[in-house]
Amino acid sequence: MFVILGIVLVAIVLTVVFLRKDISAEIDKVRISRSVALQQKVDQVTPFVSDCVSSTVEDAILKVFARGGYNSPKNAIEYEYYTIPLYFDKGKETIPTIDMIEKEIEKAVEGNINSCANFNALKFPVTALKQPTADVTFGKKIAEASLEWQLKIGTEEESAVVSEFSGETRADLLTPYEHAIDLYNKQKNIKVLSLIDLARLAKQKDYVLHFDMVGDAMVYLLTFNTTIINKQPLVYTFAIRQEKEEAQGGSLVAGARSTASS
Repeated sequence: MFVILGIVLVAIVLTVVFLRKDISAEIDKVRISRSVALQQKVDQVTPFVSDCVSSTVEDAILKVFARGGYNSPKNAIEYEYYTIPLYFDKGKETIPTIDMIEKEIEKAVEGNINSCANFNALKFPVTALKQPTADVTFGKKIAEASLEWQLKIGTEEESAVVSEFSGETRADLLTPYEHAIDLYNKQKNIKVLSLIDLARLAKQKDYVLHFDMVGDAMVYLLTFNTTIINKQPLVYTFAIRQEKEEAQGGSLVAGARSTASS
């Protein structure tokens, strides 16, 4: 009886051990399967958001440069479909630095990234835990952007959080800015407008220059056909408004409108 009872007990123990191993293996398989599925979702979200960062940065660059380095210039002139900031307004200068322009683009990215990143298209839950924070840096041949944006991927039962994304725009933005500021410095105190000098400068710096008189201010639009972003040439604008007696002096004629290029 004791021998039989011992055999039965051993059989029960062995059965429990093997069953536990099988159950544990099945649980591990389920966990692995879930982990792989979650990682696949993460792998979809990361490039999806990074692509949005790049496209949003491109849109922001075109918009901010076309507005003379600002999202919404406070002291500006409306000209055709441009909002052109007054860099020089009767002796008062307001010129953005490169750092300021980078900050303006960061604001534009943070404000518009949601409209690009439509997570409904991914067909699985993605929830933003915090507001996005962008950082944009101009290089000689590239504009780099990083985005800190905490996103929860998945459900309460199984989820992951990702927060670091990046994008880039391959374009030299420093040179157009330098050329625009160089033109501004040459024009801000001028009393006689020389078409020959403007044409020579535009040819030398390789941009198309359009200028026009709007009221008592002169607006300048520089088009850089060699700097293409999202299939569009980069445009930079600014305006100058002299003191009334200066604006009417020399041969600077109100209503003058011209384009100078190479």
